[in-house]
Amino acid sequence: MQNPVEPTAAENERLLTDGRHLRSAASRQRIMDAMLALVQEGNPDPRAEDVAARAGVGLRTVFRLFRDMETVVAEMLAAQRQEYIDCFLAKFEVPPGPERMRELFGRLADLYERRMPVRRAAVIRRYTSPSLAAGMRELDAAVAGFIHAQQLGLSEHQQIMLNLLVSYDTWMRLRDSQGLDYDQALATLRQAMAQILPTA
Repeated sequence: MQNPVEPTAAENERLLTDGRHLRSAASRQRIMDAMLALVQEGNPDPRAEDVAARAGVGLRTVFRLFRDMETVVAEMLAAQRQEYIDCFLAKFEVPPGPERMRELFGRLADLYERRMPVRRAAVIRRYTSPSLAAGMRELDAAVAGFIHAQQLGLSEHQQIMLNLLVSYDTWMRLRDSQGLDYDQALATLRQAMAQILPTA
């Protein structure tokens, strides 16, 4: 029977380094998940102490893995960005045109509703975070590009109005300021879109 080969010092060091990296990555993810959970629960600006407690890590760990709380927020929002992009990339059931525009809005409305607390946090921080402001402008521009690609035959003003109707900001205004529930907001915006989109 052969004796097992003892790992070298270099191999031991590599294993230790890999283990530390894995633990750091896991801690980073727990911190971002904790931030998201707190924001989703209605706290748009959680304290570092609250995030650390929810993540089950020490406060020093938060600031060892992230430069500051703004960095935690920026990375959390970057992860949510993919959900938004997926609304545009997922397969559509209808060809380009008015019905595809309606299909996209249905996807966006579901996302808007689910992630409204995250958007509130982003709105609060956008004026002090150039990276967040740029990211929000990028997502808003994605809708404008999608509308243009549908070749709907709309005037420039109609395209601008359609962009406004399907925007995150309009959804939040109807839900927060106007006090409409989900179904009311959805019906209101679908009816307004019908005044702009050409019929089949």
